[in-house]
Amino acid sequence: MRIPKYLSPSQLSLWERCREDYYLQHLADIRQEDIIKTYAMSIGSAFDAYVKAAMHEHLFGTGSNPQFEFEAIFEEQVVPEHRDWGLEHGQYAFECYKLSGAYKDLLRLVDDSQQAPQFEFTIKGDVNKIPLLGKPDLRFVHKDGAHVILDWKVSGYCSKYGASPAKNYQLIRDGWLGWPKQSRSNNTTHKGYKPLSYKGLDINERFLEESNTTWANQIIIYGWLLGEEVGDENVIACIDQLACKPNDDSKKPFIRVAQQRARTSAAYQRELLARLQVCWSSIENNHIFDDLSKSDSQARCEILDRRVEALLLEDDSIKAVKEFVTEQNQIYKF
Repeated sequence: MRIPKYLSPSQLSLWERCREDYYLQHLADIRQEDIIKTYAMSIGSAFDAYVKAAMHEHLFGTGSNPQFEFEAIFEEQVVPEHRDWGLEHGQYAFECYKLSGAYKDLLRLVDDSQQAPQFEFTIKGDVNKIPLLGKPDLRFVHKDGAHVILDWKVSGYCSKYGASPAKNYQLIRDGWLGWPKQSRSNNTTHKGYKPLSYKGLDINERFLEESNTTWANQIIIYGWLLGEEVGDENVIACIDQLACKPNDDSKKPFIRVAQQRARTSAAYQRELLARLQVCWSSIENNHIFDDLSKSDSQARCEILDRRVEALLLEDDSIKAVKEFVTEQNQIYKF
């Protein structure tokens, strides 16, 4: 069994959702080496490339850093077989984001940063002897001292059902003008939003974990790796969610942008740390399925290993492994 070098927010989410898939993805000796890339994943990556390149150019000027030019970000994040699709649909999502007014809001916010914002960077470190890894989209310190971590979410773009915005948003706006008619929720605040002024910023008095625990987990881990103490409620999470709904008249969905501005509570942070400790301890002790005895857990891992080996022998191709993992749990849906 392999031992991962670090735990990430996405790893914890998979661990708690399905132990078998976590084992197959991260621990098995013969494991899925290449993450299955889907159009649903590619739209988020393509949108990221458009928005980060545009924002970096706004802040630092054209050609200031080749690493953050659109082509560099796009080609690093989007697999070749999805690039034509990603160019078109990523640009569409970014245009909707701008039309909603959310991009302009964010530019005003980042313009008030005390120092140069950090884009798309990797942070690693130990928190209470747990090795953690994170990749924040954007981090900066507001002029009045608030520590801000931003993450973009594209939800339901490729789904035939779409996705609803997470509750308690500060503001939601349509990413279109005029036609079709604006939605009833356009330019409104969620009933669960309770305004609070914190270090010069308007945020929600309710904590982010009340809206979406997965997002809260990400922001908390990023904050710890950036130097925040466990239990500190200093970090403001800015989540701009592009919530998509199918459009029967087009291959491109309707997009609304819901903005979350909130902190995470000290109590939830301590709970998250305890969950991470359980996960890491189980991995270190080779006791993955802790609802079983240790010997039965190890036997179950061996069965999973043999099933993967049998598929490889039968098809002599990693394709069989990918199909097996996908069938186990379609974890790459938004």
